[in-house]
Amino acid sequence: MRLLFLIIWYCMCCSVLSASGQNTSIALDTVIKTSPYSIGIFASGGMNLHQGSFSGFKGIPSCCPEYTMASNTGGSIGLLGSYAFTSNLALGLRTGFNGLGGDFSSEEIQYVMSQQGLATITHSLETSLSILSIEPQVMLSIGNATVSGGAWFGIPLSMTFSQRESIFPGTFDGLNRVRNELSGDIPLTPSFIMALSGGVSYELPLNRYKNIRLVPEIRGFSILHELSEATAWKILGIRAGLSVLWSPYEIIPPPPPPPPPIIKPLPELLTSLNVMEKPQSMNIDSFLLEERIIRVVQPILPFVFFEDESADIPSRYQVLNSQQTLMFKEQSLMPLDVLGRYSHVMNLAGLRLRNDTSLTLTIIGTSSGAGKERRNVQLANKRAETVALYLQQNWNIDPKRLIIKAKGIPESPSNNAYPEGMAENRRVELQFSDPSIFEVLTIMDSVLTVQPNQAYIKGAVVSGTMIDRWRLTVMTDTNYLHESLGMHDTFIISSVNIVPQVLGKNNDSLRFRYNVVDTAGRSHTSYTAIPIQYQQIMIDKTIDDTGENRIKRYSLILFDFNAATLNDRNMRVIDEIKSKNNLKITSILGATDRYGDQERNAELAMERAQAVGVLLDADPSIIISNSAYEGTSNALPEGRFYNRTVIIEAKED
Repeated sequence: MRLLFLIIWYCMCCSVLSASGQNTSIALDTVIKTSPYSIGIFASGGMNLHQGSFSGFKGIPSCCPEYTMASNTGGSIGLLGSYAFTSNLALGLRTGFNGLGGDFSSEEIQYVMSQQGLATITHSLETSLSILSIEPQVMLSIGNATVSGGAWFGIPLSMTFSQRESIFPGTFDGLNRVRNELSGDIPLTPSFIMALSGGVSYELPLNRYKNIRLVPEIRGFSILHELSEATAWKILGIRAGLSVLWSPYEIIPPPPPPPPPIIKPLPELLTSLNVMEKPQSMNIDSFLLEERIIRVVQPILPFVFFEDESADIPSRYQVLNSQQTLMFKEQSLMPLDVLGRYSHVMNLAGLRLRNDTSLTLTIIGTSSGAGKERRNVQLANKRAETVALYLQQNWNIDPKRLIIKAKGIPESPSNNAYPEGMAENRRVELQFSDPSIFEVLTIMDSVLTVQPNQAYIKGAVVSGTMIDRWRLTVMTDTNYLHESLGMHDTFIISSVNIVPQVLGKNNDSLRFRYNVVDTAGRSHTSYTAIPIQYQQIMIDKTIDDTGENRIKRYSLILFDFNAATLNDRNMRVIDEIKSKNNLKITSILGATDRYGDQERNAELAMERAQAVGVLLDADPSIIISNSAYEGTSNALPEGRFYNRTVIIEAKED
């Protein structure tokens, strides 16, 4: 063992000196190739665990009843080598000298005649085994750790024993305390021993090239057959020790540097950019941004009508939840017809109350005044409360701003002799503290369009080398409209939708930029700016300009039943017309709904038109009437109220 450690120490010193003597300025791309062959020496020590069942060796006198277990220290020393097929698999071979001795001992208590009593007889058997072993191994490695296993073949060099039997107290024959004291070669031993072996190890490189490694290891072997005939004697050996391995290596110098490249001048990088309305068409000269401002004016009928004996809001009225009321705008009513806009009458009231906290609203509930609703003030009050509750809960209006009243019949009732009249009297009237705030619904909305609304952009590389990347951007003076990126393309066609809302109205332009970077890092940009022309068109739904002249219409509503008297609301419209000097009245149409006495309706329609004509000092020849006007549906009470009207047409000079 001392010799082995001296050898290991010598190898470590040599490896350190060898590493220090090497040139440390090895290039980074130098390759160090280690041979798959490895050779070395090993030394280990451990325990020999003997197991058997025999009373002695055959032919050797022994009085021992049975030897079973024995142990002793032992060691192994020898040479080893391996060949690595891959980084994980190798075959190895070890050969060495092994000391496998063990000391058996057995005691028994017998009655001894010479002692006239009991005595202890001790049977001792000391064995000394010197074995030359050869171990072929399969080795599996993970990193620096290795697990190995294989066969273990042994050739006995020396197998001797020494035995004796002693007694205490007393003697065997009155004279001797020892008997059967014998020694010599163990009889009937095999000439060849077979066993299984295995172990684990871990390699520790000792130099920079890793061709010298110190390997701590733990190994074991188990002999498969008995070591002397009829003894069932086998041995399990466990060893811990060190190995030193050496592998030849080769330093492969880096290849010589390549010759310098031949640099050719690069062609100039040039690009082109075209902006077209359609593929393969001409370039776009300009964009037209058109803003169409639409104006709708409609009188507001401040009534909510109810079904017979009911205080529930009819389904034809638009009821919004609290979230929808937050999003409600008058512009959303633009596409609707007259009665469609009227169906939002409660929402229009809620919007005005929310926008102006100084306003209050008087809500007057009425009944038809006929049938079961005759003098039914309680039902009228309940109808007013229903409308007030909607404004409170859905529009979050303070109840203190809502004044609830009830009447058995409206102050200006319709004729209860007809079902239509009774339906018109079943209502809730909405009266604001400022009546003018709820007389006219004026909706202004604008629609932006752009022509052309799509552009096809063609970018191309006219000359240059391979393209690394490209970038296309479209923007106005203040906003980005489009950006796209790509790689390696020398030709692109991209379509861009032009969003009119982001275009400027004053001297704006659309700027198209196509930038290309080639593989040499050079950049080239093609750029074009296309002007934006702005045009505004005013569309007033109260004006008819389809003919040669612009004709403006005014509508007066809320005439009392069977009356031609103009109320304050209609007088404000008359005053507005009279204040405009550039208007010439061309037509005054008085109208009634188609219900009731037709002769009286004709008279009433004319009376209404004539009353307006007098105030406007109009030519009597332009005053006409319609006693069954169908501007809106006469089947609904609100439709009939809108049909009781005077329509004034005036030409703008």
